Parts: sequence; structure tokens; C-alpha cells
Amino acid sequence: MTDALTLDQFVVFITVVEKGSFAAAARHLNRAQSVITYAIQKLEEQSGLLLFDRSHYRPVLTDAGRALFPRARRIVNDVSDWRIQVKGITHGVEAQLTLVLDSYVPANLLSQVLSEFEAAFPLVELRLVVKTSDTAAEALRNGSADVGIMIQYRPSLEDFERRVCGHVELVAVAAPSHPLANTTTHFPASYLRDHIQLVLDAMEEIGDQDHGVHAINRWRMTHMETKHDLLRAGIGWGSMPRFRVEDDLHKGTLVELTPDRWEGSDQMPNFPLIVAHPKRKAIGPAASWLMDKFVEHGLQLQASNRFRTLTSPIR
Repeated sequence: MTDALTLDQFVVFITVVEKGSFAAAARHLNRAQSVITYAIQKLEEQSGLLLFDRSHYRPVLTDAGRALFPRARRIVNDVSDWRIQVKGITHGVEAQLTLVLDSYVPANLLSQVLSEFEAAFPLVELRLVVKTSDTAAEALRNGSADVGIMIQYRPSLEDFERRVCGHVELVAVAAPSHPLANTTTHFPASYLRDHIQLVLDAMEEIGDQDHGVHAINRWRMTHMETKHDLLRAGIGWGSMPRFRVEDDLHKGTLVELTPDRWEGSDQMPNFPLIVAHPKRKAIGPAASWLMDKFVEHGLQLQASNRFRTLTSPIR
């Protein structure tokens, strides 16, 4: 009967295979060889299968033993993971986290932090949700996300604990074939009104107050990649994070537009990139670690200019 199988039997089985003999396994586990032999015999008896061929100088796995060895290792690893996760939960480590982010988060910052997170918290389940900045903030407010990283372009975030981990400069761009690309530098911002503007927006936000919208006719979309592709195809103009279009500007597949004003300012927007959580909700060690690392690596990237942070005055 297999209902009497024990974890120790699987540990002994794995050790015999890894060490190559019953005697070596006994030395490694600091047990008498007779105890090792008995554990394997009981495992074989309860499984109804011979796991080792003992006709050789050293025990050799049978076909059944070779087939079951990976499963035995998985059982032992699963129990070990169980114990680690229980210990983590007991000490306050979250079992799972939801991280909400907007499309303005640099990919290299995200990948660097999450790579280290995987190593530091291997058993914390992480859920990533990409939204616009406004809906990302709302996800934090309604409790559907634990930590958020997004640009702060509205001042109404007093209900969040916020830390700056960089800045994101916006730049207005169009394809070289677009009429605005041939306009003189520092042209009147009113010229923008007559051309289709591509706007990043969430469906649930349509009808709200627009920010950074200058054109009479605007096309709304929910994905930054779609906006980027359409801009390169010569469809409309729009603002993009400079770090996302830097290569296009160098290659000439996009052209930087330089209107003389942008929403009343002589500078293009340069938004703080923040990592935040609601003040009313305490966060655990894994979420706190995430916030610290986003700040640490974000400021390092900013200092090394690996995503653009400087604002370009409009003259």
C-alpha cells in the first residue's frame, strides 16, 4: 500500500541514487547502512516495484526506478518549498503580490528589478497588470493592486505613499512623411490642431478630462506599442517617452516635433516616475523590497542616462 509512504523514504531513495551506493548514502545521512537498506526495501514493498537492481557491485536503478526518480525529487522539493513558504508567511512575507504599472515604465528598469525579486522571493507569486496612469492609480485605491509604478502627471495622489525613482521626458514625434515633420522648428502649437493626434487612453477613461491633447481629431488606443507602430507608419502624430523613441530619432524613422508651447508651457513635460502604495494599507516585506529596488535601480539608470530625464526647453 502506498498510503504509508514517508518523506524520509524519498530522501533516502534520492540520496542512494546521488551518492551511488547504500554505504555512501548512510555516511552522508549519518545513519547505519541497515537503516538505509530497510528504508529502500519498505519503499519498494509499498510501491510494489523494485527500484534498484542489486545484482551488480553497486545498486543500479531499474527501469521503474529511473522513471520514478524525477517524481521523488519533485516530491521532496515540493515539501521543501512548502516549508519555506510557510516560514515566509509566518514571518509576514506575502504569498502573492499584484504590481500595476503604466506604459511609461522603462523595460530595463522593470526587468532588472523583477530578476532580483525572483531570486530574493522565489515563492512569492507576482501578478503584473499594465494600465494607463489613471487606471493604475485607481487599481491601487480599490485594492486590486498592492504596489504601482507609474508617471505622476496629476497632483491628486495625496492618498499614496510615493517615492520617485526617475523622470520620464515626453517628446512629440511623427514619421518623416508626415506634414508636421517638414514644418519649421519651434512652430506655433496651433499647427498641431489640424492633424490627427494619437492618444494613449483606457476605454473606461473616454470622456474624462484630456491631458496633453491638442488636436481636434484624436485617435485613442490602449497600448503604447500600437501607438508607436502607427506613428512609425505615418499615421498621425503624438507624444511618446523619449527613451522609447530614441532609436527611431537616431535612425530617422521618427522626427521630433518642436511646437513653441505645450499646454501653456515652453517645455515639454518631464514627469516623475513614482512607485507607490496606498497610505491606508500596510505593505509586507516583499512589497517594501520592490519599492526600495525600483528607487535604487531607477535612480541609477537616471544617473547613467540610460533612460532620458532632461527636459528640453521649447524656444
